[in-house]
Amino acid sequence: MRKRNREVILWLTEAEYDRLKRNAKKTGLSVQAYLRKLLAQIQPREAPPIEYFEVLKNLRQINRNMNQIAVVANAKGFVDTAAYWDNMKALQQTVGLMMEGMYR
Repeated sequence: MRKRNREVILWLTEAEYDRLKRNAKKTGLSVQAYLRKLLAQIQPREAPPIEYFEVLKNLRQINRNMNQIAVVANAKGFVDTAAYWDNMKALQQTVGLMMEGMYR
């Protein structure tokens, strides 16, 4: 049996309906899910842009690389400086992309 068994009919103007659809789309939710969040007094947040996930993926990879460098440095007693600086360069580029995206 359906959990939600009550239907609500709501009449909107074209402008109101367009705004509702646009706001729901920004959050990545359906119109119904968006309205349920509002009813629960939860302000839905906009979904992050696709670049956010690419940057996050890059940061995770850099983190793994730096951890591997640290493990080797700890075991052998020296740091692979070339690998370290390659990762620092990648980190700087990723942070640059983040900052560029924040100030568009």
